Amino acid sequence: MGLVQVTTSSISNASTFSITGIDTDDVYLITLNDLYMNSDGARPRLRFTKSSDSSADDSSNYDYANLDMYATTSFSNNANTNQSYYNGFSTGTDNTEGLRAIYYCYNFNNSSEYSFITYEELATNNAGANAGRNGGMVLTVNQSTNGLHWHSSSNNIKNATATLYKVV
Repeated sequence: MGLVQVTTSSISNASTFSITGIDTDDVYLITLNDLYMNSDGARPRLRFTKSSDSSADDSSNYDYANLDMYATTSFSNNANTNQSYYNGFSTGTDNTEGLRAIYYCYNFNNSSEYSFITYEELATNNAGANAGRNGGMVLTVNQSTNGLHWHSSSNNIKNATATLYKVV
């Protein structure tokens, strides 16, 4: 098994951030580096992008479950159904207070199946608290999707870089 890089996308001080380019039935991997916000405590919110126009699917059809692991408190299980986005960890305003993640993307190019991801995220918030998260999310709509889209719970995304790979 190996990886073939498809594309990289970076932003600075923008209201949204997307990476697209999934156009085959293969499994894809997206790495996210140094996503942090213009406001302390803001959360990145994740959605899938529709293949038809690469816009974010903002329907209330996202289901997710994950294990949150905090360095200074107990672990917790979280799950939600029929949400309009996945709510990430709160972040700070510089690269030491950001989110880093790996997302595996399945069924994205198949309009007859639900698109879903598994993820591993690491974050440090503006108070210096470290946390990790393992989980999965599914969009319960039969449509072709082609990437991931983030927006902020408040203010803008100050910085982010994502790279899309095809798993071969």
